Amino acid sequence: MIDPAEKSTEVPPAAEPASGRAEVAPGVFLDSRLGLYHQHEGWLAISDVHFGYEMSRRAAGGLWPLWGMETIEERLNQLVCDLSPDTLILTGDVVDSAAAPEEAIAWLSRLSKLGPELILIAGNHDRGQIRRHFEFVPWFRSGFFFFHHGHQYCFEEETKGEPGLIEITGHQHPSIRYSDGAGTSLRLPSLAMEILPNHSRWVLPAFSPWARGGAYRPSENCSEFHQWACGQPRVFEVFHS
Repeated sequence: MIDPAEKSTEVPPAAEPASGRAEVAPGVFLDSRLGLYHQHEGWLAISDVHFGYEMSRRAAGGLWPLWGMETIEERLNQLVCDLSPDTLILTGDVVDSAAAPEEAIAWLSRLSKLGPELILIAGNHDRGQIRRHFEFVPWFRSGFFFFHHGHQYCFEEETKGEPGLIEITGHQHPSIRYSDGAGTSLRLPSLAMEILPNHSRWVLPAFSPWARGGAYRPSENCSEFHQWACGQPRVFEVFHS
């Protein structure tokens, strides 16, 4: 997450209405606003919202601005409005902690009324009153896609080694860092895609505006690796040497 020394009190600019998208697999699109959308199955997946992050930091004594929660809701509402998914999958770490229960419950209540079926997958940060107000599941499956947060590995146990599946997780906040060599750098959230011996693993970018993320290191048994960076307002594939 963002270092307190780097925090800003300025509200970030809103995404352009015609945000960039890239087709990362047949019928599957990564939106620059950090959502993964399956056109034919009708699901939209996002991960690591960390709603209430700034409230967690204030509870710990930090003087954090409060625009994060509003920004999250606006961006997600716009994604749902633009893409009209049948199912909205929040792939873990929906909230950052138990520090803002009323705000989180009110937000998820509004979100559940937007239309799509809401699937809440439990992450390691999801705790407090929100777990008593909403049903969380450890994993979710749609066709060949298996969703879980990634902090507790359940894929092999639940799928029994079924070949050809695509495992979709969050938790790791993958990103790409660019530097001009003179001290200026830019870090962009990314989607990491690994081809493994029996299945594929896709790691979603963190949706939270506070999540800086870090370099993603593919597994040792990864035979092919792809990474897609999300800028504003475009998505582009990053080729590693």
